[in-house]
Amino acid sequence: MSSFGACAQTTHELSQRLQELEQRVSLLEMPPLAGREWFELLKHKLLPQLSDDTYLVVAVVGGTNIGKSVVFNHLAGSRSSATSPLASGTRHPVCLVPSGFCQRHDLSAVFPGFVLAEWEDGLELEDHSAHRLFWHASDQLPDNLLVLDTPDIDSDAQVNWTRADNIRHCADVLIAVHTQQKYNDAAVKQFFRKAAAEDKAVIVVFNQCQLPEDDDIWPIWLTTFADETDITPEFVYVAPNDRQAAEANQLPFYERQWPPADGDNNRDSRNLCDDLARLRFNDIKLRSLAGSLNHLLDTETGAAGYLREIAESSKRREAAVALLDEQELVQPKKWPPVPNNLLLPEIRNWWQAHREGWPKHIHGFYGKLGTGIAWPLRAVKHKLTGVPPDPQDVYRQQEWETILDIVHGAFDGLRRLADLGDPLIRDRIEPVLAGRSRADVIALLKQAHSQIDFEQLLRALVDTQLSSFQRENPKFYRFLSQLDKVAAAARPATSVALFLTGLGPAGDLAAHAVSESAMQLAGEVAGGTATVAIGEAALGGASAGIGRLEAWFRRLHTTFSVQRAEWMYELLTQSLWGSLATELQDAAALPESSTFRHVQQSLQQLRKQVSQALEPGD
Repeated sequence: MSSFGACAQTTHELSQRLQELEQRVSLLEMPPLAGREWFELLKHKLLPQLSDDTYLVVAVVGGTNIGKSVVFNHLAGSRSSATSPLASGTRHPVCLVPSGFCQRHDLSAVFPGFVLAEWEDGLELEDHSAHRLFWHASDQLPDNLLVLDTPDIDSDAQVNWTRADNIRHCADVLIAVHTQQKYNDAAVKQFFRKAAAEDKAVIVVFNQCQLPEDDDIWPIWLTTFADETDITPEFVYVAPNDRQAAEANQLPFYERQWPPADGDNNRDSRNLCDDLARLRFNDIKLRSLAGSLNHLLDTETGAAGYLREIAESSKRREAAVALLDEQELVQPKKWPPVPNNLLLPEIRNWWQAHREGWPKHIHGFYGKLGTGIAWPLRAVKHKLTGVPPDPQDVYRQQEWETILDIVHGAFDGLRRLADLGDPLIRDRIEPVLAGRSRADVIALLKQAHSQIDFEQLLRALVDTQLSSFQRENPKFYRFLSQLDKVAAAARPATSVALFLTGLGPAGDLAAHAVSESAMQLAGEVAGGTATVAIGEAALGGASAGIGRLEAWFRRLHTTFSVQRAEWMYELLTQSLWGSLATELQDAAALPESSTFRHVQQSLQQLRKQVSQALEPGD
């Protein structure tokens, strides 16, 4: 790939990556890319001109009666501009454009500062105060060249100086036409000093030379010109003083090395148009964009400065994140444990759902029988001692009291945080502390909390945890299953024996209790007394499994409490400051992101490519 192609590809990648980065930079509340000088150059100059449809704006410039129109006509491939030894008549620039160019491009954007009009013969010679630029299309001009014939830059008319400045700004490359008489003219040198300050690409053509006599003299002229203007020409051509060839558009142009080399008297004529449009187009185009590229790559005022600004802003967000963490706005409280009388029914339901074969039917039958028998006894008890409160309502109230304590503590923490003075955090917190915010947050939490289905939460948790316990403790799970089968086998005999002794319904209650032997084990586990209640001798090698079951049961309680606390924390933080904490963390981490690194890599790659492409001698 050519230097031009490599730079073009990297510049387009850089533009895309900068846009991706800007989307994330919104977290830092930084000024946008639009309006930054280096970004405007990237968007409006570099990207359009580093493309497959790019072109060169070539301006032929110089003093009076030095043959600018001759050079212009040779570039155009036809006599498009009047040539006369008496002329100094071009008062307005004339631009030759390729056929179809105006359909693909906005010509007024190429030449800001000029009033554009299509050319008619002689219009460029008319005196007019407006800065006019005439254009016409040519089938003979290559698609990638726009060629300008310009007014004399050594004219006494001040209006020409303004037009010359506008032309210099618009052109990619200046063809400086000199003669022995005009190379040292003060007005000419002043124009090119400005061109050097703008880092314009300049090609020098010494016209009307007496060859071979002047082969040893033109280097002296050019050395004087270069020393007094700071211009370093990209290429140098000399053309003989041959009016007939000039009029016939057949003037030879001989390339010369700069700095000059001994014996460099090549007499092979060059085609200026072909050199610009094909052989040297990429080099000249890249050179013409050197100023914009260097501005983009400047470590202080270019894209690197933008990255540094991001890094500095991210550090401030990092400090804000640390401040949020230090304050512990949501102070941890001891979360109320879920009652066993809510948890154990879900364990029983899970166990019944996982029974198989005849134990499933026996336990199911006697479970329903026991429930039916126990119902009137519970009714009598409730009549004597009163109906106990719903354990779910009791637990809900305990949770709500804990939540209220945490909310009040969080608002106190917010006030302390706002008083610390970090503007980024204070601006987000002050609206939360104003008005009815505390009451609104409590109302929001109250509504959400009242809709919690604790049975569904416990059912999902028990299913997840018991399924995990079953996979992790297969031997002990089989022991519990065997114990469950023993209980199932004992159910009918126990029920009949108790009935024959006259216990009647009480016997059925006892049978119901025996049928729940495995679940009684779970109840003992809940109290941490399973090994004591059943006996280590009876359990044999399963006693280690009992320890795991006790640990699992404690983990079940802890997991539920953690889930409930996390639910409250997420809802509370969202109500208080939304995504502030997350946004701050993302913003603080931005310099470490792949998006940021990709921009850095593109800049480093482009800087290397530009340096190699513009290195002298390339």
